[in-house]
Amino acid sequence: MNKKIILILLTEAIAGISFGISMPLGALTLETWGQSSTIIGLSSAMPGLAAVIVTPFLPRLINYYDQISILKFSFIVVPLSLILLSFTNDLFVWFFLRFTLGAGATVIWVITEIWINSYAKDENRGIIIAIYTSVLSFGFISGVLLLSVFQVENYNTAFYAAATIAILAAIPIWPIKDWPVYDVVEDISFMKYLRKAPSLMGSSWVMGFLYAATASLLPIFALQYELNYAESSRTVAWLGSGELFLPILVGFIADRMSKRKLMIAISIIATLALIMMPYIFSYDLPRVLLLFILGGAIMSLYSLGLTMLGHQFKGQALTSANASFIFFLCLGEIFGPPIIGTSMDIFGIYAFGWVSAGVCFTYLLIFISSGSMKAAR
Repeated sequence: MNKKIILILLTEAIAGISFGISMPLGALTLETWGQSSTIIGLSSAMPGLAAVIVTPFLPRLINYYDQISILKFSFIVVPLSLILLSFTNDLFVWFFLRFTLGAGATVIWVITEIWINSYAKDENRGIIIAIYTSVLSFGFISGVLLLSVFQVENYNTAFYAAATIAILAAIPIWPIKDWPVYDVVEDISFMKYLRKAPSLMGSSWVMGFLYAATASLLPIFALQYELNYAESSRTVAWLGSGELFLPILVGFIADRMSKRKLMIAISIIATLALIMMPYIFSYDLPRVLLLFILGGAIMSLYSLGLTMLGHQFKGQALTSANASFIFFLCLGEIFGPPIIGTSMDIFGIYAFGWVSAGVCFTYLLIFISSGSMKAAR
């Protein structure tokens, strides 16, 4: 495997630990403040909102400053935002810092993902992308498990830990100066890529919707089943364990069979898992198995969609399409937490699984009816 791919994977693993701490930490901290699920959902949507706002300007910034400078600046913004979050009890300031945290994370995400997809070859793209997403999930799981050892009254310590780990994430790639430069179209038309590949941009949107909603609100959902704070945060780790292991299997299969049929199967599995969630969450072993499968299905929507993207677009078009892919993913992250959070406030905790299932099923119908990507088999 290319040495630089290994360095990118190492950076993503360490960054994933930081994000694994900060995502459920934000939700649980607001819950201790007595905030509603709607407010918690809106707070959780801030990183996605930041990504949607930043992504259209990112090509100009990359072409003007260069990728490395933008990336290093983001590695400063992320830990600084995490540290400052520990000092505020003001909801407005909290939302602003969640926004800056999301902006920094978006830049890291976009640039490293472009590098990974550019280094991968068509014959092994599925497994390379799967390893990339699994490594990120591994870091995320580790972060969630690390969070579970902190008590509610020590959440400030968790913010400091997340900030320290975010600084460490920069170490593998910070000294390297000879990263290849990939041209980026300054005026990215997101609607153009939505028209060209609606099934792919749709998979990205749904993954963002489900990923943000589950990562942020699953601990709140779990509290209603009489789990304590540590047990509730660990439910996200079980979800992340599926995100770690199952995409590798999906990536292996994707290099050998119809990617379109595989995407349909994954969407069906995710929909059924979400429908069943409210009924079996009270039982320990079924809960763990369900979360494992659901996490794998959600992450596979992303990894398989990214693999199909690399097959359809090349060169400069791949760079721009990749930016659009992340744009729609982050758009999903904006809608996911507030919609699910508000649904839980209005209809009760069962809405967590049922509304999510409805979104996933709607995408499945759109994907089946879409004629795009039939060539990607």
